[in-house]
Amino acid sequence: MNLHIVPDSSFINAFYDNLREIGALENNRIVVRTNAKRLQVIRYELPFAKLNSASFAEIVGDTSQYDQVFIHYFTPLLYRWVAKNKFKSLHWMVWGGDLYNLRELEKLCYGPETLKRYVNPDWSLTKFLYELKVRLTQTPYRRQALSKIKNVLTWMEEEYRFAKDHLPLSADFRFFFYENNQAYHKIDELVTGKNEDHETPVYILGNSGSPANNHLEVVNYLDEKEVKAHLLIPVSYGDARYIKFLRKNLHYRHGTLEFVDRYMKFEEYLLLLSKTDGLIMNTIRPQGYGNILMMMYMNKPVFFNDKNISLPDLTRLNIQWHALTEVSSGKVIRDSGSNKSRIASVFAHERILVLYKELFGE
Repeated sequence: MNLHIVPDSSFINAFYDNLREIGALENNRIVVRTNAKRLQVIRYELPFAKLNSASFAEIVGDTSQYDQVFIHYFTPLLYRWVAKNKFKSLHWMVWGGDLYNLRELEKLCYGPETLKRYVNPDWSLTKFLYELKVRLTQTPYRRQALSKIKNVLTWMEEEYRFAKDHLPLSADFRFFFYENNQAYHKIDELVTGKNEDHETPVYILGNSGSPANNHLEVVNYLDEKEVKAHLLIPVSYGDARYIKFLRKNLHYRHGTLEFVDRYMKFEEYLLLLSKTDGLIMNTIRPQGYGNILMMMYMNKPVFFNDKNISLPDLTRLNIQWHALTEVSSGKVIRDSGSNKSRIASVFAHERILVLYKELFGE
């Protein structure tokens, strides 16, 4: 029997669906850690409780009884719980925020302007109290907790190496991919039109209102290169303070900006992506891969910051990507078409199910 400690997230719906498809639900116990009185996003009736509460302990039971324990989204709030319990085999399933949002690592993910003008001056009581809570109740247990991890699960070997280089880990790498709620072949059913021709290129910039997108740096770069473009900036979710900062401070002299702040259903958002000429991701940390892989599947160019941690993995998988400098040509780039087949192969639903059987089957 395996145990999964998970947050209340839509990713868990797809995870549950895949476990059910391979007939492994009985071999995998899923417990949701949440402070809420009911599940907000997960649509299945799963046991849930506040971490470190008596209810949580009762639901989970003796952790040493499980053959394997998988922690999905291993935030610092779990350090003490892991340190205090015994495990036969413990695994960390990386979500991104549980690695790159660590206080000592997050500043490595910002450009100099974003760091200087937003991150360093930004302060809130909520953030201060969270960091104080972590420092007092969790940090003393960090080394002991991380030393128990046997495998780090992610689809990016470079992400694993980043974790090993910066944290006291002795764990091994295992390939794993959280599948999108929509399988890639379904994109073909939803997007049937040809690429639209735009006199001025239209690009999606970033994936959310997160400062890790380094919006300031990339817009300044496009201005310096006198690139004419229309930039669509998704901000329907993210850091409200940062979004307000962007609206006030982001200026583009040689092109136009449009903040996309309306929540869209998947089909509508996919249609928006399909009508653009590409995606610009100025992140250093891997982020927004739901958008990135959908764009690549549609053979749309994706332009990256050359410091992005995931680029060696894309190259290793023979997935085509573009340097941010290629945008400065001002010309619309049409990808060859190879990405569609590569994405469909590497992240195929059938391959994901094979991984599930290897990791979570009996």
